[in-house]
Amino acid sequence: MKTFKKGLSVALLLGLGFSAHAQKHVHGEGELLIAQEGSLLQMQFIIPAADALGFEHQAASSSDKNAINVLAQQLKNSSHAIDIKGQCILQSTENSLAHSHSEHDEHDEHDHHNVEATYNFNCKTPVIGFSVTLFNLMPSLNALNVQWISNTGQGSTEVTRSNPLISWQS
Repeated sequence: MKTFKKGLSVALLLGLGFSAHAQKHVHGEGELLIAQEGSLLQMQFIIPAADALGFEHQAASSSDKNAINVLAQQLKNSSHAIDIKGQCILQSTENSLAHSHSEHDEHDEHDHHNVEATYNFNCKTPVIGFSVTLFNLMPSLNALNVQWISNTGQGSTEVTRSNPLISWQS
């Protein structure tokens, strides 16, 4: 059942033409994709590794590996990424850091890598907006291109370090 619900949210995003891999890779800019269906809410952040970790190369040094481990731990707590305006309970989270920079040997035709973090929530009240807190973790991240589909419609906007708020009426 959980897989079906997660798949449904992802299908909603893909149905709108959202494609994380088709987007341009610009340092200082990331993406946030949001899908809401009923009480289920899914958010996916896609951030250039240079902004998330301070490097994009394969982790070789102990300081690189430590940076990955620290960020992986921080991303497990959704409050480090987003503050939801509504009563939502985190159901699951995952991020790409478990395999990031360790399995890219066959993909190193370019140097651009992203860090992805996905959060799944069950919301007891309507969600009316968000405040992106991820900027506090990543000093070189300046903006996120946000796309969403919600119970009330779809839209897009850009949030920045100085204006981290996303809102929609429910």
